[in-house]
Amino acid sequence: MSKDLPIFINDHDLQQKIDHEIKMREGTAKLLAASKHPAQMLEAAKNLLTSNTRIMTYMTELQRRKTAEVLGKNVSTVGNQLPCKAKVSVSDIRIPLMWKDTDHFKNKGDYRRYAVFCLLRIGTDIYETSMLSNVDRSMTDLTFDDIMVFNNVPHDFTAKFEVYCHKLHEDLTIASTPKKLRKKINDLSGSVGRSVGKRLSGLNDTDIIGNMVLGPRFELMASGTLELKDIGDSIGNYDLQLTSGADVTTCELPLFGVFCLRLACQPECLVEPVATGYLNLLDEEKVKPYWCVLKNLSLACWSSKEDMEVTEPLLQIPVTKNTQISDTDPSRSMGTDHTIHIMTKQHPRSLEYTLAAQSKDELNKWWDGLQQHLLDQALWKHACDYLMEIRSPSPRKKPAFLRKSSIYDDTPLSDKATQRPSSVVGELKKEDDQLSEMLNTLMGEAKQIRGENSYTTTV
Repeated sequence: MSKDLPIFINDHDLQQKIDHEIKMREGTAKLLAASKHPAQMLEAAKNLLTSNTRIMTYMTELQRRKTAEVLGKNVSTVGNQLPCKAKVSVSDIRIPLMWKDTDHFKNKGDYRRYAVFCLLRIGTDIYETSMLSNVDRSMTDLTFDDIMVFNNVPHDFTAKFEVYCHKLHEDLTIASTPKKLRKKINDLSGSVGRSVGKRLSGLNDTDIIGNMVLGPRFELMASGTLELKDIGDSIGNYDLQLTSGADVTTCELPLFGVFCLRLACQPECLVEPVATGYLNLLDEEKVKPYWCVLKNLSLACWSSKEDMEVTEPLLQIPVTKNTQISDTDPSRSMGTDHTIHIMTKQHPRSLEYTLAAQSKDELNKWWDGLQQHLLDQALWKHACDYLMEIRSPSPRKKPAFLRKSSIYDDTPLSDKATQRPSSVVGELKKEDDQLSEMLNTLMGEAKQIRGENSYTTTV
């Protein structure tokens, strides 16, 4: 019973996330249908696309788990060592553009403008960047100041980077419902539970799915893939595969085929203790007790637990990829039980230490901890060579459509319009302010529901 409990909790959590995203989608679709200002419509359309992407991702994962459960592939990992998880940070996103010389240098040709944003997903975690809503031929690259932080990432992760674009027009018309998206949701709805499936599969063209693309329609322009080998402390260049399809021809954003970003990583073994406790160091026929902490490629030793908070360690025993853990030779144990031998090869010599635990259980704890630390380094590879900086996200930027004054204050009225009663103009201003407030509140609730404390954008 207890073995199946984590799977049950995870499935229930996914069901809740799906239900929350459906509610967010319904509210955003209604706001999109009622919005009149282009900036509001762009932001709402972006949020709607993101919600639908999350729903499909959650449903696919739930279907995969249920299929594995039916096939009996849920194997208990109790007693087996698994590599630690990590925190992965994505920042400094740049996408070069390749305009024709007549467009950029000679300032000729069509004055095209675009709205662009990016999605980045690892597993079921999906984060979006802020939106650049006035991309034109004067820009040589797309620059996003967002910092996205993913938690509990496994060593074999695959990060998907996607670029979405909408060509701005003066009139934002109603687009048709994407058939692939509707078919995908209908296909998955039968395997994720009756309550959620019924709500999804029963939607018609006049419901939320149909309203999903009211106004601007963002197209997937290009995508890229990132893996463990791409982890680094500096900004790297990665291939951007352009999407092929008839829908992309409506948006001629001149992508260069490369995107740049910083993909940093912090495995848990570098920042969280793997094992702690007292060990005795056997040194030249002397036994010295130490309070030891195994973390960040070393076994740090203090004279007492209290000293750990106020002083540097008295001794640091390296535990790296060049370390070997073994039983102690009887000639080195000095007649002491529960000993362990640590040898690390460092040019030009090897460092050797013999440590003794206070009991058999303590010895097993330290043995497992040391083996776990070596396993983490072996699977996380170069990401464990040193501690990379994970930049702290800044407060989330407010949506572009939030204004200090109403849009009606900035829009000149024609002679005919000026003849409207002041009460009508006042109602229009009140309605626009309410829409902005509702959409801002909706985005705040979405962040709280998903627990996105670690994902924010720079002001």
